[in-house]
Amino acid sequence: MNLVVLATVLLASGTAVSYADQASVLNVDVVHSSRVLSGEDKRFLRSHQTTGDEGKITKHDDEERVSGENLFGALKVLKMGRDVNYRDKVFQRWKNYGHTKKSVLEKGVPDSLVGAYKSYLKLR
Repeated sequence: MNLVVLATVLLASGTAVSYADQASVLNVDVVHSSRVLSGEDKRFLRSHQTTGDEGKITKHDDEERVSGENLFGALKVLKMGRDVNYRDKVFQRWKNYGHTKKSVLEKGVPDSLVGAYKSYLKLR
């Protein structure tokens, strides 16, 4: 008998909580259509500044991924030492950009990764 009463109380409190949660969710999802239609609250996440004061593209505006320069970042090299799958992905990118064992060595990559890259090039 006590078990039936406890089960009923538990179920009743669970539905009360779920109704309270639904009411709070409805208040959060209210959309003010007049503000949306008028264009208020529009935010641009990216600015579009392409030229410096003299009309030229500034040095800091250059994309760092151009020509694969970011392929030899310190954090990438560290992750390559720990994760074999990631290392193979980066090796494929190096190969796609035309890097040889010599060019990788000139970038300051550790000798262990240079040797692994040499083996990778022989296999592929």
